[in-house]
Amino acid sequence: MFNIAIVALPNCHASGVHGVMDFFTVANFCGRAPVGHSEPLFNCQVVTVDNEPVRGYSGAVVTPTIRRGDFRADLIVVGSSVEAAVGAEHLERTLAPAKPLYGWLREALDREAVIASVCTGSFVLAEAGLLDDQVATTHWRAAPMFRRRYPHLRLEEDQLLVDNGQIICAGGATAFVDLCIYLVERFASPAIALACSKMLVLDGRRTEQTPYMAFYSQKAHQDDAIRKAQSWLERHYADSITIDEVAAVAGLGTRTFKRRFKEATGETPIGYLQHLRIEAAKHLLESSREQTARIIWSVGYEDASSFRRLFKRTVGCTMEQYRKRFSYVSPHAA
Repeated sequence: MFNIAIVALPNCHASGVHGVMDFFTVANFCGRAPVGHSEPLFNCQVVTVDNEPVRGYSGAVVTPTIRRGDFRADLIVVGSSVEAAVGAEHLERTLAPAKPLYGWLREALDREAVIASVCTGSFVLAEAGLLDDQVATTHWRAAPMFRRRYPHLRLEEDQLLVDNGQIICAGGATAFVDLCIYLVERFASPAIALACSKMLVLDGRRTEQTPYMAFYSQKAHQDDAIRKAQSWLERHYADSITIDEVAAVAGLGTRTFKRRFKEATGETPIGYLQHLRIEAAKHLLESSREQTARIIWSVGYEDASSFRRLFKRTVGCTMEQYRKRFSYVSPHAA
């Protein structure tokens, strides 16, 4: 039997912890039914740092099902906290209690256990030193914070799931579903994974989290001139704009402006403007039935083909595909 430990940390995503437990329970059922296994395939247990119940960020209590030191896991899944993706203060509330886990995780890796993270669980793996020379992913909202904290690590936040062999990272909070499908494929069989998907009425595994990403302007810096330029761009993104014009708003020479803008925001001025226009287009695709060509013009682009290529490269799908997935307006609305 394959032993799985799900780590629940304080402020965790409680439904994610229980969701992993439920998925592997369904996998045991599906493994018996069509495939004919007489014994359960997976022994899935919830563990905590100090073997005591923890409270998730929703207020729900997660109770360990076994003492951590008494369970030799073949696979460890470090759960997430969506709250930790919001900012450094929330992240510290997740990481501080996790410190006693680092040695345990390293020992598990040394004995060839597989270790997986969901969402911001990747920060725990990074703190434990498990992501050196690996490829990681995390919740897209936490990606800038991950890069600042671990500049030496390779992060691919557009990927929903990254498998390095012994280390696996999954992206957003509900990516635990995609992770579970993949783990059942890997450690049981594709047939059982498919049976689980059908039983739980799930689509196939997603591969990217790019369509779910939103652009948040970085204003937590001390450069007032650049902050002024950012605010001006957010009001005038639909206009015909030159970099010289924005530099003049900031009261800087063009070369100095470009350098300071990149240092303060992590984006070039052109990249920042493109993100603003893409976010405006996404909002209109979600909230209106306006023709896509008119949306492109309304956000400041005259070359529709150029914007469509930019949109697909940045968002990971076409404008039409994005509308079909995320629009909350009836197709029959006037």
